Amino acid sequence: MSKNSQMHNVEIIMREMLEIQQKSKMFVNLLSEGESLSQSQLILLLQLKFNEGMKATEIADFFNVTPGAVTSMCDKLEKLNLVQRVRESEDRRVVKMILTNSGEVKVEELFLKFSQEKLTDIAKVLIDVNKLMSTIF
Repeated sequence: MSKNSQMHNVEIIMREMLEIQQKSKMFVNLLSEGESLSQSQLILLLQLKFNEGMKATEIADFFNVTPGAVTSMCDKLEKLNLVQRVRESEDRRVVKMILTNSGEVKVEELFLKFSQEKLTDIAKVLIDVNKLMSTIF
């Protein structure tokens, strides 16, 4: 492969990745459009759903914020009855944030803004992209 065609591929990859990044932001913007919650709060609800709850330290690592910022974010969501703190039975000192029933409903409602067909198409393509990227990293 010539150096020119290799650079051409690098250019294409970078352009496409940046475009995917922009479209991902647009997707999150659409999800949060008309919502009273911030994007960070909505993303936290989604993370809690995917992970079946998280400890404050895990949330802080994910958002790259202090545990104090996590407490503030969770307090707001708790007041709205979207999350609750639960102590783990094995170690009572460990507190996990989980979705309430209302939180579960809120997460489901977010995706009603898109047709099931569109969500299925997006999911298939993203799974394929991630599989391909996994062969590299």
